[in-house]
Amino acid sequence: MAGRLDLTPFGFTPTEGLIYEVLLTGGPGTGYTIARAAGLARANVYAALEGLVAKGAARVEEGRPRQFGPEPPSTLLARLSDRQGEAMDRLGEALAALAVPATPTLVELASSRGAVQLMGHEIARAERSVELLAPPDGCLTLAPHLRRAAASGVTLDVASTAEVPLGAIPMTVIPPAAWPGEPVLLVVDDRAALVGARDGERFSGHWGSGAAFVAAARTTLAALREGR
Repeated sequence: MAGRLDLTPFGFTPTEGLIYEVLLTGGPGTGYTIARAAGLARANVYAALEGLVAKGAARVEEGRPRQFGPEPPSTLLARLSDRQGEAMDRLGEALAALAVPATPTLVELASSRGAVQLMGHEIARAERSVELLAPPDGCLTLAPHLRRAAASGVTLDVASTAEVPLGAIPMTVIPPAAWPGEPVLLVVDDRAALVGARDGERFSGHWGSGAAFVAAARTTLAALREGR
C-alpha cells in the first residue's frame, strides 16, 4: 500500500506516515489487523505504531487485545505547530548567539502557516516597534506574541480589515485595499519586514532585511492605513 501522507518533514518515518494514514482511513485496530491493511511485516508495523504513539500521532486504546487508534488530524497539526514554534525559537536563539554580521536577505514565502510562524518569531524578537497589517484571524493567532511584546515595552501599531478583540492592544480597521488578496505586512524594528498576500488558502510573499525593502514595506503600510 502506497501512502499519500508525507510526514517525513516533521520527524516521522515513511512507515509511520503510512500507518497513520491506515489508522485514519481504517480506524483503530490491533497490530495484526493494521499490518494486514498496510501490507507490511508486523515487526515493522509495531515499530511504527510505537513511534506514532511516542510522537503524539496515535494512542493505545483501552481494553484487550491491545489496539491502536489515530489522534485527530487537528490534534496532530496543533502538536506539530507547537513543536515547530519551539524549535524555531531555539534555533533563533542559537543563531543570535553566533553574532554573525548581518547581511541583507530576501526570502520568498509560499506557506500561510509558515508566514504566521515567522511573524510570531520576529515579533518575539522585537526590541522597539512592531507594525502589523494582517487578516483578522491572523491577528488573533499572533495576539499572544503581540501581548508579550507590549508587556516588554515594544510599541505596537496593529491594523486589520475588521475589528479584532485584542484587549488592551490598540488597533486600526482599514478599508478594503487594492491588493492581490488580503494584505499581510509586518515591519519590525526597522530591521526586517514581510510583504505578502493571502488569497483563500494560498499565500505568496517575501521576508527581507534590506533597508530599501523595509522602507518600502513601511511606506506601503502607511498608504494602506490611509486607504490609498
